[in-house]
Amino acid sequence: MSSIPSPPLQDWPQTRLSRLGVSFPVMVAPMVGLTHAAFRHLLRHFTPKGLDPLLFTEMLSTRRLPFERLDRVDELRTLPGETHFIPQLLGNEESYIAASIKKLMPLQPWGFDINMGCPAKQTLKHNWGVRLLGDAAYAARVVSMTKRHSPVPVSVKMRCGQEKADFSFLDDFTSHLEEAGADWLTIHARTQTQKHKGEANWEMISSLAPKRRIPLVVNGDIQTADDAVTILRDLAVDGVMIGRAATARPWILWQIASRLGYSEAPLGMEGYKPPEGPEEEGRAFLQSILVFIDFLHRYFEDDDKKLRRLRFHVINAHKWFFFGHAYYSRCMKAKSLDEVRSMTIESLERYHFPMSGRINLI
Repeated sequence: MSSIPSPPLQDWPQTRLSRLGVSFPVMVAPMVGLTHAAFRHLLRHFTPKGLDPLLFTEMLSTRRLPFERLDRVDELRTLPGETHFIPQLLGNEESYIAASIKKLMPLQPWGFDINMGCPAKQTLKHNWGVRLLGDAAYAARVVSMTKRHSPVPVSVKMRCGQEKADFSFLDDFTSHLEEAGADWLTIHARTQTQKHKGEANWEMISSLAPKRRIPLVVNGDIQTADDAVTILRDLAVDGVMIGRAATARPWILWQIASRLGYSEAPLGMEGYKPPEGPEEEGRAFLQSILVFIDFLHRYFEDDDKKLRRLRFHVINAHKWFFFGHAYYSRCMKAKSLDEVRSMTIESLERYHFPMSGRINLI
């Protein structure tokens, strides 16, 4: 995959991420069950030529990684020549973190990310994920131990609080991570108790950015290309991270780049513009499912697991579509990917599932 060229137009955002070699300040979040190799390939399929966005793996347990074979773990599959990907590590013990990094380096990751945002109960019982927000000094030690063993950049993905968003807490906590050596921070602008509900407080992250020397990236409730461009142009942050909206709009990076004046199209789509508008995006989603099915076959072998991955993708994506529940229901009843493919082709010919803009996420 080629390195990113210098942005051609004045309105392309230049941020502190460029000091790390990142010129395109848009990335896609680590999401359990979603950001596997087939989905990352789908995103890159719709990424304009010349751009190498940072994409993250699913969350990886450092207690398991040292004892697993890279060629046997579905979550560790990579694209041929993939370099701009970041494994996300879940853990807090130096021996396991060190062994996990050593195990993963042959895959040539661009960096590593430390999970300090997952609110799932199984992570909390080990003082992993968002539980690390409860002790800034402890969290800083996790960053320090990761930095000691990583030859590539180390980032942290966290939330803006546990019970409530508090600027003083966020300032103090991120200061500890910065001093511990974190290269950049991604802040999901919701609290632990909010999970994925409610409005994200992008402005709080913008207020924090001038107080940090390292880049800050905003995550949370960024549903459209216009959301991302507004944040990049109007708020004092260094980047945006797209989450579940990328399942519905796998071309969202293309849309954002186009709005920022980048004229290249994805390979094989020369002369085309990114999908826009409810009808066009609705059809593009169904077409993307056909491509996604091909990638699932390419990277995975177990047919039942492939079907489950497709279903989970649609579970997350269908919320953005008018009448999307009808397509979702048929996917849930399908017995194979071949059946999903036939049903999707039929839907392209007979039905319309226009895409909405922003929705209330739950």
